[in-house]
Amino acid sequence: MVSRAKKALFLKTKNIGDAIILTASIAALPSSYRFVDVICLPHSEAIFKMNKRVRHVFVIPRDKQGLYKIFAYFNLFKRLFKERYDLFAHFSVDWRGAVLARLIHIETSVSRLTDRRGTFWHQSFDFLAPSLDSERAMAEQDVDLLRSANLYKKLVAPAYELNISSLQKNKVNGWLKKHDIHAKNKLVVIHASSRWKFKEIPVTSWAKIIDELHSQKIDVVISGSYEDLKTNEMIFNLCESKPVLTKDFSLIDTAALYERANLVLTIDSMSTHLASAVKTPIVSIFGPTNEKNWGPWKGKYRVIGLSAKDNEMFACRPCGQDGCEGTKVSQCLVQLDPKMVMKQALLMLKA
Repeated sequence: MVSRAKKALFLKTKNIGDAIILTASIAALPSSYRFVDVICLPHSEAIFKMNKRVRHVFVIPRDKQGLYKIFAYFNLFKRLFKERYDLFAHFSVDWRGAVLARLIHIETSVSRLTDRRGTFWHQSFDFLAPSLDSERAMAEQDVDLLRSANLYKKLVAPAYELNISSLQKNKVNGWLKKHDIHAKNKLVVIHASSRWKFKEIPVTSWAKIIDELHSQKIDVVISGSYEDLKTNEMIFNLCESKPVLTKDFSLIDTAALYERANLVLTIDSMSTHLASAVKTPIVSIFGPTNEKNWGPWKGKYRVIGLSAKDNEMFACRPCGQDGCEGTKVSQCLVQLDPKMVMKQALLMLKA
């Protein structure tokens, strides 16, 4: 007798970086689960479409308003009601997960303990993983849900998984060739911008790093979203050597660019996770954010973060605050010596 192919539904309504992290849990799911469907926010949809194991991507209609939003939620629930999932894993702590766990056809449900919700929310699930901590990588803490449901028994979570198509690779290679970037030189892709400015190093520091890379005959592309373009252009204007800027790259284009690079140099956790997912070496700069939770996962990487060993004033890092004493400026990033970044970048490129 042939057993029925099992189906899993994963829900994670967070940012793009969190979506990339979730691909480790998708990889950790036993092979008996033939189908994996994911519910996510609109800007994370492309991530799951790059994962070969994901069957359907259901998008939360956050971008819609009024009746359009109501109808979109109705259609989403209607589709989910038609499925009979063997597993529902809720990786966020919002109410949508508890509602789904109680209403749709699910054999087993799991989420995590959280101080943000009460008894009703916690009782919506069959299993509960431990609360989040500040000592372990988020990939491990996501996979804790599968461990708690007795579906993953290994001590270490798998690597992230994204798959770049040959068509996408050829597109990016053509773009690089058009900008006179060829395989004979090393290529460093820099992600310099963040949604939160207190997580950035000064643009003058980036200009020094880029000019030094150029002096070593290393090609540089500054990458980012459309919202990052203003910061990237400021860096470009400060550089004596003019790097190439991406101006209209999609998330999938960026993933292909990262895969082609010899090194990704970044201050942003999303780009850190994206580089980890395409197995490209990374130098990741951390300020207030805790690298134990949000640092690179697997592969080759170096993390740069000032500490009390550098100066007693940095003993507070990582503080998790939006700048020093409410200033929206993080001295642990402002005072970071560009030579420190350059040294680690060259060591990674030689390795």
